[in-house]
Amino acid sequence: MSYKLTVQRRESRPRSIVTRLRREGRIPGVVYGKGIDNELVHLDGPEFLRLLQSEGATSVINLTFPDGKTHPVMIREVQQDRIKDRIVHVDFQEVNMNEPVDTEAAIELEGEPKGVKEGGILQQQIRTVPIRCLPNRIPDQLTVDVSGLEIGESVEAGQLNFPEGVELLTEEGEVVASVLPPQTGQEKEADELAENASEAAKAEQEGAE
Repeated sequence: MSYKLTVQRRESRPRSIVTRLRREGRIPGVVYGKGIDNELVHLDGPEFLRLLQSEGATSVINLTFPDGKTHPVMIREVQQDRIKDRIVHVDFQEVNMNEPVDTEAAIELEGEPKGVKEGGILQQQIRTVPIRCLPNRIPDQLTVDVSGLEIGESVEAGQLNFPEGVELLTEEGEVVASVLPPQTGQEKEADELAENASEAAKAEQEGAE
């Protein structure tokens, strides 16, 4: 399914134009693709955020220009200002609806594992997998039933439910999720200490930036 997003063309210079656009809640961007010239654009920030939150970053988007022309594109990069917590630039790549594209699909686990009911811990090792398919066949998500997992068992990428025409681009044996044995008190304390140390290091790094 494709989603519509209205964009406006913009000039490359002066830089003050980009600053003004961001101040007005607009996001500068660029559209590129095979056999086309790069097109500088800007779009409504809140509208783009709503699209990301509802559809994610792997959907096909129909960019609509002021002249009424539309271009099917996919999001290839979103640049963020972590300090100001805002999106500052987005790259769109035009796609041919008749040619396969490489992208990622989110993984959805279904059911409660038997091992969890017995005290085990469900751990999801990966949340997306790389896939290849036609743009109109990109799935919203890939599901896998984990209800039969016992403690010590896992499910692999090859066990995901792939719609027709969707090709997995990673090893089928890559572990998606597993059920770990219950943690002891000492293990929990060690994990908490490691997590706190990681958060402290991250905060220090962001402060340095």
